[in-house]
Amino acid sequence: MAREPKKSFGSLIDLTSEAFESSQQTEPQPLAMAPKMVNHRQSVFRVPLSMIRPDRFQARLLLPLPLRDAFYSGENDWRQTARRWLDMAAVDRLVRRDLDELITLGDSLHDTGQIKPITGQVVSRDGRDIFNMLTGERRFWATAIKALNDGIEEEPYVLALIDNQPTLEKQIAENMAYKALTPVGKARAAARLVLEASQIQPREDEKEAEYFKRVTEVRLDDEMKDLLQKNLQMERTYFGRLMKFFELPEASLELADRSEMPERVLREIMRYDSKLWPAAVEYFAEFDNRTYLDVEAFLERESGKVQQRTPRLPADPLTKSARSLKKVLLGMDELTQADKPGSLADALLGDSDLKEAKEIAERISAVAQAVQTRVRGLK
Repeated sequence: MAREPKKSFGSLIDLTSEAFESSQQTEPQPLAMAPKMVNHRQSVFRVPLSMIRPDRFQARLLLPLPLRDAFYSGENDWRQTARRWLDMAAVDRLVRRDLDELITLGDSLHDTGQIKPITGQVVSRDGRDIFNMLTGERRFWATAIKALNDGIEEEPYVLALIDNQPTLEKQIAENMAYKALTPVGKARAAARLVLEASQIQPREDEKEAEYFKRVTEVRLDDEMKDLLQKNLQMERTYFGRLMKFFELPEASLELADRSEMPERVLREIMRYDSKLWPAAVEYFAEFDNRTYLDVEAFLERESGKVQQRTPRLPADPLTKSARSLKKVLLGMDELTQADKPGSLADALLGDSDLKEAKEIAERISAVAQAVQTRVRGLK
């Protein structure tokens, strides 16, 4: 079987130009879908998904943790990854929520066209041209999932803007423009700013959590403090509090981010023993609308500070009656009358006639005899 020739960016331009021309001939396209000059240095192109690599270390991690290593290592392509993502969504409500947003975005891109291009640079890796994406990961995955759901066999494309001056600040600004960063997202953004300012780059095959934890190696100088203030409106003290979040296990950190856990809840969890952190994060993420107080009560119970009562099963009528009688007899000492047995007998027979009184007396005698028999059998 002949091997597919490697794509180069030069051939990409030719291929996409032909695609644009045929697209224009068969169906009129909006202006935003056509190649055009943005300025004298930058142009918009259609780039196939297989050439694109999203930034693995950005503040908002869109791709679920179990899928990341295989995708970024090249073991799985975008199609295999999207298929596994759909499988995960069938059993994970938070993954399903994120995926539903991407499906909606994919439908919108199909119906109205991709108005805003993704951005990035073309680099050579292992003899092959790769588009290193800076911004636009949601558009990339929305296109991928749409193509998979629609059963499209040919390679999908997205509009891409070649950015010759990519900066982390641009990426953070776009992430924040789409939706406010979660506390975990803020921690990642701040750590990445400081690490890049310190010229600390990810090692080969380094995972996200491992890279962000390396921020502990850095001491903030005035330039870094200004960088945090300018891009995230973040003071030094607040930065230190956010960096504590990287002490969470990687899976718990991702779940806290995906469930959009408020900062107050996350800080409360980390006040307790670290062995309770994963369970507390899972407890919060299990259902929507769980609050800080819910999580606090859960942690109090799990840490043994609150005595849990074993729930009692509903009792049958006989057991309920016996418990009531037991409560009366054992509570006789609390009666204020001097003749406690006599006072209890008066209350018991107060509205009974002679016949009913005799019947009560006989039954009390029978119960007393049965109790005495069982008492003698106790050891």
